[in-house]
Amino acid sequence: MRNAFKAAALSASALAASACITAGAQSLEGVSAATYELEKSHAFLTAKISHNGLSDYNIDFTDFNATLEFDPADPTAAVLTATVNPLAIATHLPDAEERDKWETRLTTGDQFFNGDEFPEVKFVSSSIEKTGEFTGTVSGDLTFLGVTKPVSFDVAYNGTGNAPWFGPRDLIGFNAEATITRSEFGMSAYTPNIGDDVKIIFSGEFLEAAAE
Repeated sequence: MRNAFKAAALSASALAASACITAGAQSLEGVSAATYELEKSHAFLTAKISHNGLSDYNIDFTDFNATLEFDPADPTAAVLTATVNPLAIATHLPDAEERDKWETRLTTGDQFFNGDEFPEVKFVSSSIEKTGEFTGTVSGDLTFLGVTKPVSFDVAYNGTGNAPWFGPRDLIGFNAEATITRSEFGMSAYTPNIGDDVKIIFSGEFLEAAAE
């Protein structure tokens, strides 16, 4: 009974805290012009690739970061820099032994991410084009496996909100997608059984950097 009461109290506290969050609004009005840093507890990055044309294999990256210079008066002037640790992934395979085997093979083997030799994937934006009131295309250079190629992301601005534990600092959220051809970066293992096109999917929040 004591444990049940404790669980109920924790749930009530979580609900109360959530109620204090200012709900996101899809508006640029009042958003601070500032440097924004990835709010890692609410950021998700996935690579999706065809497996024998029968299903899409999903790989989640669990260690990545990004910095965004953002001015709501001119979103096309924003600058994004993002880095990904290719050694930190999750495949979510149900069998632990099989999961460990494949995650090790994907991250360290020279057929795939080769993270021991190339321990960082990096994207740096170079231009932004608005395609709608809250949508745009972010183009830049992606460096992967030691190869740098231009890549464009379709981006949607989800809005802004505030959380009391961050004080007056703004949160802004985005979704983004891009498709890259992995063989262009030197990864061609098992094509065409494993697809050559890889969809990169991001959804996350950025927090206004604290004043120094």
